[in-house]
Amino acid sequence: MKREPVPDVPPLSPEEQTRRDIQADARFLFQCLLTGDVRTASNELLYPFALEAERYPTPEELVSAWVKQLRLKRTDLITLYDIEVMPLEAMEKKYGKAPARLGLDVRNPKEVWTAVANLSGRPAVLVYRQYREEFRAFAYTD
Repeated sequence: MKREPVPDVPPLSPEEQTRRDIQADARFLFQCLLTGDVRTASNELLYPFALEAERYPTPEELVSAWVKQLRLKRTDLITLYDIEVMPLEAMEKKYGKAPARLGLDVRNPKEVWTAVANLSGRPAVLVYRQYREEFRAFAYTD
């Protein structure tokens, strides 16, 4: 039996690779939140982290706050349908300005990316920026 040659697959552009990396990370973080595994999610974030209108300088403080918020929600009834990843500028063109409560002090918006999740028909947004060789979430709002 003769094997067919594998077609050459062009490498991804840096932008497409960033998009895929952020999407995989966002999917992981949203799944952690929906299952209540806030501690695991908190280890993957960049600090200080903005959760709605509050800033948390350490993972321990964020975990405590997030656990309190998640207790009030039936996360077992929420389904993660999709995650759309785009630069902040594209997100603002499509959905409008990021909420002021996040207090985003963005000096170079081209380096900021967003992951907009559809959680049972409601949007939730993780905001990312580069940290060393990867992008990490530093803000969340829903």
